[in-house]
Amino acid sequence: MALDIRITKKKDYVYSVELKGSLDTETYQELEQELKEIINEKTKMMIFDMAPLEYISSIGIKVVIETKKTLAKRSASFGMINLQPQIKKVFEMLKILPMVDIFQDMEEADKYIDQMIKDEVGKKTT
Repeated sequence: MALDIRITKKKDYVYSVELKGSLDTETYQELEQELKEIINEKTKMMIFDMAPLEYISSIGIKVVIETKKTLAKRSASFGMINLQPQIKKVFEMLKILPMVDIFQDMEEADKYIDQMIKDEVGKKTT
């Protein structure tokens, strides 16, 4: 099964990455390549929208974890929204969910982003 990737710039250096299809040994390199183009020292946050993702393999989970680690090294945030039950179960079984911010939907993630930006602006003015 193929993987469709749609990247949307939400705000300056805040991205939503919608994953549709299957993130597995045949498709993970596509995602890695796309992420290399948007992750840099200015990136503030990335949100993976998993609503249309039907399947994730261990290599797909590795990409998610590596993305979170890369962003953390740059003091950037990472989160996921709209996890399908079968995807959420895999993350729960591997005890990965506590280390990743999970949002119910994009509205909740947007509120988090807005607060994060307000906090950042507040730090610069003090």
